[in-house]
Amino acid sequence: MIFESPMLALAAAAAACIPIILHLFLRRPKSTPWGSNFLLQIALAQLQRRRRLDKWILLLLRVLAIALVGLAAAEPLANSWVKQEIKKDRWIILDDGATSAEIQEGGSSVLDGFKQKIIKSIRLQNAAERCGVVLASIPARLLIEPTTNHEAVIQAISKLTPKEVPSDIPTALEKAFPQIENKSIARSVEVWSGFRRGSVNLDVALANNLMNRAEQVALTATKPLQEKSKNVALWSSSSFRSAGETEDTNQRIFQVELRREGELAPSAGQVLFQNIQNEAVSKSDMAWNEGVSEKKLEVFVRLENDQQQGIQATIPEDAQPLDNKIYFSLNTQDHSKVTILGRKSLEQNIENLPAASWVLRAIESTGKNVQEIDAQTISIRPPLATDTVVLTRPDLVDEAGWSWLQKFAREGGVLVITPAAQSPQQNWAVDIERLLQIPIRSQKEIKTGEFRFAKKQPRTGPLALLGAELDVLCEPVHVYKFMPLETTDAAAQSGLLFENGSPAMCWAKPKNGSGIVVVFAFTPDLSWTDLPIKPLMVPLFQEIVRGGYAIASEQQQIQTGSALSLGSIAAGGVFIPPTQSGLGAIEIDELGKSKSLVLAPGFWTLQKRNAPNKTFAVNLAPIAASIQPLAPSAVQAWFSTVKPIQFQEDAQEISADNSWSVSDPVFSGTLFLCALICALMESILSRWGSPKPTQQPMQAGA
Repeated sequence: MIFESPMLALAAAAAACIPIILHLFLRRPKSTPWGSNFLLQIALAQLQRRRRLDKWILLLLRVLAIALVGLAAAEPLANSWVKQEIKKDRWIILDDGATSAEIQEGGSSVLDGFKQKIIKSIRLQNAAERCGVVLASIPARLLIEPTTNHEAVIQAISKLTPKEVPSDIPTALEKAFPQIENKSIARSVEVWSGFRRGSVNLDVALANNLMNRAEQVALTATKPLQEKSKNVALWSSSSFRSAGETEDTNQRIFQVELRREGELAPSAGQVLFQNIQNEAVSKSDMAWNEGVSEKKLEVFVRLENDQQQGIQATIPEDAQPLDNKIYFSLNTQDHSKVTILGRKSLEQNIENLPAASWVLRAIESTGKNVQEIDAQTISIRPPLATDTVVLTRPDLVDEAGWSWLQKFAREGGVLVITPAAQSPQQNWAVDIERLLQIPIRSQKEIKTGEFRFAKKQPRTGPLALLGAELDVLCEPVHVYKFMPLETTDAAAQSGLLFENGSPAMCWAKPKNGSGIVVVFAFTPDLSWTDLPIKPLMVPLFQEIVRGGYAIASEQQQIQTGSALSLGSIAAGGVFIPPTQSGLGAIEIDELGKSKSLVLAPGFWTLQKRNAPNKTFAVNLAPIAASIQPLAPSAVQAWFSTVKPIQFQEDAQEISADNSWSVSDPVFSGTLFLCALICALMESILSRWGSPKPTQQPMQAGA
């Protein structure tokens, strides 16, 4: 018990000891026996035994009377139960995303540890209080509505397992916070998360509407985990053709990038490569030097003719088991639809053929479905059901047409742009960064001369599969005119380079988009370059279409927690999950998109009527599984834009310190009353036990 005046309480305890001291040390003097009182002592012995119990009761009552008076004067502080508390619905937000699979000491996951603590707290909760649970893994959803049936809540929580998808705590908060019309209703919201790097993106602020709904919300969260767990992650994968090999060999180099977190001490391991049938096709040792956090490994993979092949790479399990496997689908290309936006010409003279005709012939030779329409009509009648648009007359496109092209690229299309050979100045080029929301700039002035390609070309982007073959094919090509290009952000890259190092072709994804925009500095017109009559022409545009489509539709990088956007190749099809996932099929609409999210990694199969099945690789985004620690202060600052929070561990300590916090006159009065009762009982008992005076017989007078 805590008192307003603790010294007075100690004084009361000391005063209560005085009757005990008097009882023990201040005894009556012993009487000296003599013969005449022998018979009297025998009679009194029985009476003393009967009164001994009364003496101890009297001593207890005296001690209690003194102690209770002193304690009441010390003003005891009342516990929180003295005050009537406001009942609140309890909302539990449980992060069951990829980072919750982290293995801690003892072999259990972070999610298992949270489940045990939550279940224990629910069992101690008042039976009349309601409790609800929201799950934070994508898609954030309500697991169980607030209810007084605590056993049902416990059963639902106990069945949860970590999901191989990112976490979405902001959406979970939106589901747990009251709506605007009910914001005056008090509720307690608890966020249970390890708050690793993959749990939240601290660079993206919480929605402003949460602040308006947080008026009566008591918000707490678990303290971020600070242990630096040793973890190796398969970060990315890619494939390309090796130098000196031909298309007929059908060989590819499969490359994986690994990153590690935590202790960067020397270590060794192995990466196992398997096909769709889980048969080992290769393996590679990985040796880590001290302080190294990234490395790349390569293996050769031979594809069967005219068949797809899926490759999965696996590393030994560590602190984070969900980033130890990555999937990759090879040779997933098929006959995508291509639209060329130019201006049709009846010219048959090879020297005067426009760029659109050269591009049309190059792409048609690969067996793809190609259509050509006038560039000036796209604002009125835009092309539908197309995966790739090659724009050779950007000078004919109006503002509405550029808006459609921006939307097309943002939603997963491949947009290829070349300068207009018929225009002396490329006025459209100065606005391309704004028109398409891409980090690529250009100038309207044309540079003339004789220019050659660099001897070594980049190995990334749409042309990556050409590998070293691209260097050989570029060597005999001459360019006489080009439009200067420059990238303004690391998100844009060069796909072709001139000998002086300036970009001959750049590519980038549009801002907040999934497609790809490829911009050429020159156009395949004989007045600009001799490319149309060189061996590079066909493989260049073939790979631009194929590689651009692979990047735009993210065939190799479909991530869990995302919706599908595969273009016309998947229109009207069904996306079948891996058998072991236990998930249902996803329907794809006529635009190649899905409303449902992909929720499991592995090899998914696209089934479409009158078309062969195709295999797609789906992976968990490695950043979503990162278990790198976040600073508690950074997490608190992230929440503070909506409502200041307390970490649950700190809140419990403060609650314990402040549990006795109010001086209660009722409690003090009760102690005084008890002291009065003790004093009264002591008086009655002491009076009742005292010897009665002997009455003298009255003598009658004469």
